[in-house]
Amino acid sequence: MKRYLCFISGLILFSSILSSCKKYLEKPVSSDVTLNDVFASRDKTEQFLWTVYRTASIYEFPYYWTSGENNYYHYGATYTIVAAATDEADAFANLTGAEAMNKGNWGPNDIKFYEFRSEYPWKGIRNANIFIENVDKAPFSDQEKRAMKAEAIFLRALMHFDLMQRLGGIPIVDKVLKVSSAEDVPGVRIPRSTYEETVNFIVKSCNDIANDLPVSYSSNYRGRIIRAAAYALKARVLLYAASPLFNSNETYVPVSDPKLRAMIGYADGYKAERWQLAANASKMVLDSAQKWGLELYKGKTNPIDRYEEIFINPNVSEIILDAGIQGLQTNNYFVRFLTPGTIVYTGSDPVNVGITFNFAKFYQKADGTDQTWNEVPGTAYPYAQYQQKLGELDPRFQASVFQSGTEWSRGSGTRYHFYEQGSKQLDRYNGVGFLRKFVKGVSNGSAAPRWITFRLAEFYLNYAEALNEVNGSSTEITNALNEIRARVNMPGISYTSQDDMRQKIRRERGVELAFEEHRYFDVRRWKIAGQEGVMKGGMWSLKLYGGTSPTYKLEKFEDRVWEDKMYLYPFNSTEIDLGYLIQNPGW
Repeated sequence: MKRYLCFISGLILFSSILSSCKKYLEKPVSSDVTLNDVFASRDKTEQFLWTVYRTASIYEFPYYWTSGENNYYHYGATYTIVAAATDEADAFANLTGAEAMNKGNWGPNDIKFYEFRSEYPWKGIRNANIFIENVDKAPFSDQEKRAMKAEAIFLRALMHFDLMQRLGGIPIVDKVLKVSSAEDVPGVRIPRSTYEETVNFIVKSCNDIANDLPVSYSSNYRGRIIRAAAYALKARVLLYAASPLFNSNETYVPVSDPKLRAMIGYADGYKAERWQLAANASKMVLDSAQKWGLELYKGKTNPIDRYEEIFINPNVSEIILDAGIQGLQTNNYFVRFLTPGTIVYTGSDPVNVGITFNFAKFYQKADGTDQTWNEVPGTAYPYAQYQQKLGELDPRFQASVFQSGTEWSRGSGTRYHFYEQGSKQLDRYNGVGFLRKFVKGVSNGSAAPRWITFRLAEFYLNYAEALNEVNGSSTEITNALNEIRARVNMPGISYTSQDDMRQKIRRERGVELAFEEHRYFDVRRWKIAGQEGVMKGGMWSLKLYGGTSPTYKLEKFEDRVWEDKMYLYPFNSTEIDLGYLIQNPGW
């Protein structure tokens, strides 16, 4: 091996040239570092494993906020969260990638600019394969090597899922690809696998490694892969696989080519047993969690504080896997991109994430009844009514949304009224208020949050959804939902019918997992993104007006664009032009 361990950027990994090289493990110029050198050392072997973690999709998360290679961004929607490209939220600043996505200004020539730069997973997959193929040389016990290899296999599987949820069937890369001459090029131009093959590869990876992973680590190794994470990834993959986008007799756009049909979903159409597999996998997560000390966090007396604590305290009991503290302090991007400008961020061009009225309507009142929204567009209503109606909502709303008349830092005694702008520019949001979730009371220069990849609450919701689709036990369905609701003192839900429960489950999922990068994909896998007010059509605000008697009005701030071809992302046109990949339909 040469002293440079090369990776091929993006899907160009499969093209005829190595498009980029990165120095990983480097000695002084006078000597070379070989793989044998690396894996002959315990320290260097561990360092390479940390490189696998760092280049795995979830651990590239800083690209969510800060400029990466060539000023592109990974995850999020360039300068903001993907929630701003759904009905959940809006980024007030026009400079975000969410703005381009909401206007439909993205496609196979520029997808990497806006939400997802695919070369990062491929880079991580290559590093994982290098580690998997060489760790047996390292001076560790057999048990230690099995566990470390299992971590790399998990991360490789996670990165395949990262691609699969956006693209459907993808090229499966389970070995190190090498190009030393032109004769090697055909061997690295790997075509797309079917959707079913991609699912099976990820699920098998999770099954193969689960027993080699520890059930826990000491706190100084927080963020390492544990056994429950393998169960969690399997459960999430199977839930996606069972969902209408992929498990259906009808494709999201007409497709005549049977090869392409198999790449964007199951070629044999709808099968109810896929929902049962998803239910079983989520139940396994829940059952195992009880044995391993994982449980829904129920500390704190106040339910608002209880819910907030999950996202600011890395020691809460329900986190299965987080991606560690993100390196977001550079240039204060974390504060700039998520918090209300001038209350917290004092620089120029804050992004300001607002929570749409479309999404605020998902929240019930704290007594479990639906809020009454009789607002007529353009009609002025008293400010006190705005405060009353929002103040009555679910504790999770209070923990997630900073609305006018409340404190940014609760207990500080300082309440902000957004119509009293002054130098605070508190009118610079679209929706009903600013994002609070993840950023409870932070100040300029605050440490960044830990981004949670898997937490236990998701799997109660996954279980309820999958079980409902197979007409499973009504008691178990409602018990799963009510565990989530009881944690924040919300009244329980009673079983009605399969169709009605489907809507209740989706609503509860939206509220519990709000802004956590779930709904962006959920509305796709449910095939509802094209419904009015979801990812298409009118987005609404409760706009505040000042004066001696402040008022608010229901106003539309945007009409968003959706085309059904957007259910799956396109492959980059540069890869399609090489002739070995089939493009997703409509692009």
